Amino acid sequence: MRISKREIISVILIILAFMIGTSTQSGFSFGDEMFWGLGISPWSNGQFGFHYPIIVTVILLITGGIIAKTEVPPRRIGVLILFLVVLSPTIVSILKPVYFKMNSGLGAIEYEYKKSHFDIRSSSDNKNLDITGFIVLTNYGKGSLEVGIKIPADSYVQQEWFSNDLILAGGDISEKSGVVTLPPGKRRTISTFSTIPSKKGTLEHGSMNGPNLILFTDDESRKVGNNF
Repeated sequence: MRISKREIISVILIILAFMIGTSTQSGFSFGDEMFWGLGISPWSNGQFGFHYPIIVTVILLITGGIIAKTEVPPRRIGVLILFLVVLSPTIVSILKPVYFKMNSGLGAIEYEYKKSHFDIRSSSDNKNLDITGFIVLTNYGKGSLEVGIKIPADSYVQQEWFSNDLILAGGDISEKSGVVTLPPGKRRTISTFSTIPSKKGTLEHGSMNGPNLILFTDDESRKVGNNF
């Protein structure tokens, strides 16, 4: 059976749509990485605006469907779409390590923001804020990395609690050097504990799920998270 060029193009466009629009449970998305690689935020206004990869996904699906309309039986397209709906998260998860291994240094580190969390509580005298949390990082690189971690004061909520970037310490982070060691090919859940002066001096409490982070070494820095 001869397969036409239009049929091949339509199938490729539909597969690309799902690859761009799918996110893993850890929050990784090829669509987001594609936009960051072009120097463009994948969101029009932080996490509350339009998600550009989804718009691209819809355009590719519609285009692929239009091209396939006269070339591919609807049942075959339906089976392909059902297949991709079920298996695309698994496929993206399998391809994810390949993507990170193509990078080096901090570019080879994945930050699983959907699995990272911080709690913020006032001290007993309300003079300080105690910030406890855990961060999930995976080093897909070939060598061990010593990485510093900080939370940027880049949003209203975070600026309510601290005005400057907060360098994380305590827990699994070395008190002496302020870094954590990430062995090659390993996934680590890193606990942290930091104390900073309270801006308000009143009882406060709150939480942050997967905040943006800045990873840094002596040679480079990299912003990671849902908005980076």
